[in-house]
Amino acid sequence: MFEKSGKKIWEENTWTKQASKILEGLGKFPAHSKIIIILRHSQRYEPKLVNEIDLKEANMELTPLGQEIAKKFGENLPLDRPVRLFHSPRSRCRVTAEKIYQGFTEVNGKGDFIGECNALYGIGINSQSYLDEFNTYKNFQVILRYLAGVYSPDLWPPAQPFYQRSGEQIWSQTDSKSESGINIFVTHDFHTMIFRFGWFGLPPDERWVDYLGGFAFSVMKDHILLLDYGKLIKLGIPYWWKNKKI
Repeated sequence: MFEKSGKKIWEENTWTKQASKILEGLGKFPAHSKIIIILRHSQRYEPKLVNEIDLKEANMELTPLGQEIAKKFGENLPLDRPVRLFHSPRSRCRVTAEKIYQGFTEVNGKGDFIGECNALYGIGINSQSYLDEFNTYKNFQVILRYLAGVYSPDLWPPAQPFYQRSGEQIWSQTDSKSESGINIFVTHDFHTMIFRFGWFGLPPDERWVDYLGGFAFSVMKDHILLLDYGKLIKLGIPYWWKNKKI
């Protein structure tokens, strides 16, 4: 699948495995299905400690390798499907989307760079409480605790209104478009895991979402086809999607 010059980069970085599985799995969807990919941004600079994170974005940009891999991701998207790119307001997501689009168009892929999508950001969680929890528990445990409702809603607004509202905004961006396209929404790891649970009922586990990891899905007439960690699985449609056509 990958061009020879870029294959070594993918093989040498373990965090690219989830991205590879997404690219390889796109061919499993029916030819005329409309695909949505929820994708975490590419590799960023990591703080040594969680409490060193500057919430104003200092030192949180993509690394040069992160930019290169995002471009390679775009180069390896299927050329027989048009691609549309959306991203969270955060710079690391915007640059990821830009690099994916650059790679795709440089190999003569056809698509549109749509731009910012607020559905991919803005849960409203208290920043200090968020950092405190991630210093206390493992990543997936924080999400499980959040989804279980153990945190004060004043600090952690309930997840259900967010993932339902975001879902509606995301498919409203795709429902009027032609079949066979791929719509890529670049967001964050926490948001990706929230969507995965809220839309498909799959609880977080120790497999965290890596850089350029995530999932892809297509809503069929009476079921959902979900590409999750490389496997294509069939799921029922949530009741609040029943009247949606994607």
